[in-house]
Amino acid sequence: MARRCQTGRLRLSLRSDMVSIGQVREDLGSNLPRLALRHGVPGVSVAVGVDGEVVEAVAGVVNTRTRVPVAPDSVFQIQSVTKVWTATLVMQLVDGGLVGLDDPVRSHLPGFRTADPAASGSITIRHLLTHTGGFEGDLWKATTTGDDALQRLVEDCVPELPQSEAPGSRYSYCSAGMAVLGRIVETKRRMPFAAALRTHLADPLGIEELACNADEALGFNTAMGHVPQGDRGMRPLPVWATFPESNAPAGSHLSMSARALLAFGRMHLADGLAPGGARLLTEDAAKAMRLPETRIPASPHDRKHIGLVWELTHGGKVVSHAGGTIGIASILVLVPAQGLSIALLINGGDFNGLYGDLVAPWIESAAGVSTAPTRAPAPADLGSDLARYVGDYGTRNQRSTVSIGEDGRLELSYTGAAEGAARFALAGLPAGPFTAEIRRVEGDLFASVGRDGTAGGYVEFLDGDEAGRARFVHTSGRSIPRLP
Repeated sequence: MARRCQTGRLRLSLRSDMVSIGQVREDLGSNLPRLALRHGVPGVSVAVGVDGEVVEAVAGVVNTRTRVPVAPDSVFQIQSVTKVWTATLVMQLVDGGLVGLDDPVRSHLPGFRTADPAASGSITIRHLLTHTGGFEGDLWKATTTGDDALQRLVEDCVPELPQSEAPGSRYSYCSAGMAVLGRIVETKRRMPFAAALRTHLADPLGIEELACNADEALGFNTAMGHVPQGDRGMRPLPVWATFPESNAPAGSHLSMSARALLAFGRMHLADGLAPGGARLLTEDAAKAMRLPETRIPASPHDRKHIGLVWELTHGGKVVSHAGGTIGIASILVLVPAQGLSIALLINGGDFNGLYGDLVAPWIESAAGVSTAPTRAPAPADLGSDLARYVGDYGTRNQRSTVSIGEDGRLELSYTGAAEGAARFALAGLPAGPFTAEIRRVEGDLFASVGRDGTAGGYVEFLDGDEAGRARFVHTSGRSIPRLP
């Protein structure tokens, strides 16, 4: 059966009490190829666990140039889902008494600092796991390609990052913090980050379909990212990775099959027990990762929270982490109360559309929640409030401009800069500007308007300077400071 949501999108319909493995298998068998085609996805791999049973499905190709089909053992970059692996390695250190969540980072990395040495001294491991360290987060500088790549990033590049807010003030997505955590793992385990990930997680989980860099990825049926190229359709990127290898703990190159990612997710669902019975985390540590630590701004409806890296929605009923870069997208989702785990990996196309049509109905059924997109609010006269929002905001890697469009409506434009622009250049794409209308929801909360009239995302303006202008615009998970 199917139902049509308020945006006109056709979605699978399940019972409202439970998700069965048989229903998931039926949905994947009858709908995955069709939905991948509908949403312009060249290749997709899905693995779903319901209690002790697992079903896998694939569709499409890993590369539209070679036309090699996706197989269950095909590996895709998981990008920022890597952060959950990094957090798990850190929690293993906590379990072992090697670090404490509220330890200052400097007690384990004495040379750690951002551009504000004084504030750096109060940044804790918990701050880094909850993206509340208060320093600029997008750090994608290339360093070396050797085992010292992460060390060089943390010791040479992190000290240049501005400290925008006091530690613990507020959530703002911080990949640089993940680099610092990864470096702590290296020093405590006395091995490179990739070796620690294999030794302490992948090997005990029995995962072989995993690559930590491009050289290792060549040993697998590896997915290439894709972007649309006019009449040529979806074409592979000219490079396999648009991020340098240096910030591996944040998610730059780590790749795996959907079933490998699901095995990791099922370990978390089992509160730290691997499928073979080995305990990789204490029950207390696994559960602590799924407890809310602080609210994520610009999340109006279900009030998203961050746990210890995991993102929590619908009052914690749904636990997830997504990842993505140009031409690549991934997500790992858990519904702990119903024993449901889902790994979805794609190599281009409309990820949100595929997720909404395929995965969201399972989540709704298992968790008893609604994930349907909401309509963007109607345009409203902002009057004298415009001055609070209009202006330029930015970090090293991006510029965001809030301006008044020709029709008098408020617009938000994004342009990549520095390493942010370099990623687009590697992909053969312009770095912007990418512009969307934003409409007020309430107060300082706005919604961007998608092409189908739904809220494409939320934007929140935060704090105020002496003139009453917002000091930050929180967009795409990041609090971007106003530029002078």
